[in-house]
Amino acid sequence: MFVASMPYEMLYDIGNIAIYVFVLSSMFLTGLMVTVGDLVAPVRNRRLLTLSLVSNFILVPLIALTLIALIPMNPELAAGLLLVSIAAGAPSTAKVAQITGGNMAQAVSMTILLTIITIMIMPLFLPLILEGADAHPLYVLANLVVLILIPILIGILVKSRSAPLAARLRPMMDWVSNLSIAAIFLTYGVIFLASIGGIVSTSTGATAVFVAILFTFAALALTYVLGSFEKDARMDLAFGAGFRNITAALVVVFAAFTDVQNDVFLMVLMVSIFAVIIVSILVGIIFKKQRDARKKAKGSGA
Repeated sequence: MFVASMPYEMLYDIGNIAIYVFVLSSMFLTGLMVTVGDLVAPVRNRRLLTLSLVSNFILVPLIALTLIALIPMNPELAAGLLLVSIAAGAPSTAKVAQITGGNMAQAVSMTILLTIITIMIMPLFLPLILEGADAHPLYVLANLVVLILIPILIGILVKSRSAPLAARLRPMMDWVSNLSIAAIFLTYGVIFLASIGGIVSTSTGATAVFVAILFTFAALALTYVLGSFEKDARMDLAFGAGFRNITAALVVVFAAFTDVQNDVFLMVLMVSIFAVIIVSILVGIIFKKQRDARKKAKGSGA
């Protein structure tokens, strides 16, 4: 079990506040980047839309179910993994697309669409996934709508009404979002590193780490293979599936449990940490290769 001991309670509280700040700022920022027209754009590309839906709501949950069947884990870890597996539409997908040279506008639009679908299906699956949850599915739905959907819609409204205002707000929201995610990983990172010996020394903790790494690699690899049907968006599809919507998962965990220091939260946190590490390494490798290729092309042209 992941528990913040007494010396780290203040860090734990700061991390909790940072989560809410990150959720609100990142969702508002996502909305500021698109118009209503952009939002419906993915629907026009039916093949991309189909692949994205299959990847995020069929393939990735099947990966989670397969791991649960093959690897012994307690019900809370399994619930955390299932929760993450149906949480699609990671806000970080757009940033990854920007760095790797993907279609950023398309990534943002698809992120919002997947997020809306996630908000609709999560409360439906909640009674099946989180048997020990304290909250009613409607309460969880209300939290998802208030913390995720409404900030996105406000951002879209601002962008549609005044593009200059949206352009001025984006850097500010980007800064707040980056600062809050840094605070999340700093606070929980310190607690995690301080507790890592105790976590990995237990079968529960070691299983959570192993499953999180395996889940992330499997999601990236299998969706990349599936993306061969839409090669122009292959990397966007893979990173979109490998980077789960931890924002939505955390909103559900905080809404569903009065005490989030449990193994459900542990699994969500482990997937979040290792997805960031793995995706960051892969994005860095891709960015370096693309930069080297541009330099080589520029040198050849000279």
